[in-house]
Amino acid sequence: MELTQQLLKSIPTFSKLTDSELLLLKDISSIKFLKNNEILFYEGDESLNLHILLEGIIRVFKTDSKGKEIILQEFQPFSFIGEVSNYSQIKFPASSKSINDSTVLKIDYKKFEEKLLYNPSIAPIILKSVVNKVVILEKIISQNLTMSASQRVAKFIYENENSFLNKKHHELANRLNITPVTFSRVLKEFKNRFIISADNCILNKELLKKEFS
Repeated sequence: MELTQQLLKSIPTFSKLTDSELLLLKDISSIKFLKNNEILFYEGDESLNLHILLEGIIRVFKTDSKGKEIILQEFQPFSFIGEVSNYSQIKFPASSKSINDSTVLKIDYKKFEEKLLYNPSIAPIILKSVVNKVVILEKIISQNLTMSASQRVAKFIYENENSFLNKKHHELANRLNITPVTFSRVLKEFKNRFIISADNCILNKELLKKEFS
């Protein structure tokens, strides 16, 4: 993948920029290719670059005292990664890494802020992304502090049925900050109560919702 003005214009955030603005953006940007499990940035790194995912999946996570990864979020193409830290001028509060092979656009944030951040076609998108990250963080904190394991699993299945069916259970357990054994126990309970089927399809969505609401 080559960094061109055409590539930059294909990114929704930059689709309305003029040719001269795209050229300016190109001059302060670079492309980073990451292999599976390769780190994009570590918790505590200076937030010098704005990152936009172009291809693949990027996972943002924290590591507890026992070395266990606590997954905060996984990002799909054209998502901003860590822009709250850029905007707040703080170090990254979590680490991020590639899941499979990924391609990321890195933009010199200081120059971006000086020349393009307040462009009318860009500023609202960045602001919306920052707000969404705050909302997600609030949900994660609420989930881990106030919800039981059963409630966490039920809420995840209810809101993410495709991921539940397609991802490995130990990955989902890690994402929900519970052990695989606990995750399996909750699924067995839901199956015994006919909330989900033996092959993990939702049988009663209303009962599933009552588990966490």
